[in-house]
Amino acid sequence: MKLRLSSPKIVDPVFGNLVFMHIDKHPEQSYWEGFWQLPGSTYSMEVFLRGGEDGPREDARAFYLNLPDRIELILEWCRPPLARAFDNWLNRDLSDDLFSELKLASVGVDDPRARPLRWSVSFETTGEEWLGITIPFVDDVAGEAEVDT
Repeated sequence: MKLRLSSPKIVDPVFGNLVFMHIDKHPEQSYWEGFWQLPGSTYSMEVFLRGGEDGPREDARAFYLNLPDRIELILEWCRPPLARAFDNWLNRDLSDDLFSELKLASVGVDDPRARPLRWSVSFETTGEEWLGITIPFVDDVAGEAEVDT
């Protein structure tokens, strides 16, 4: 009952302010959410770390802590489905500079222990026409963009 009235909050030494999102019917899917700026970059994004009331799980922390070393490669993997989304939804090419028209919105992972690993990278357009574009991944293979308008 306590979790329904007020979501626990913590200040994590790495991820900053996090709010606990308890999933009543599936407590194993509960998670902590917040915003995190990748170290050494200008990429700030929403994060969702699986865990319990005591804090994020170590495997969830490890998933996100590995992102800074891989972010440029991940962005390369995202480029082809992003380009197709721009062509299909905006009728134009994607700029060579992704961040001239997109912002990194979030990176999420279903369960960092699962194999194959299912995760996603979400972007939002910054121009006049808003699109939310999510690139789902299975391991290191990007799927087709899922677009929200």
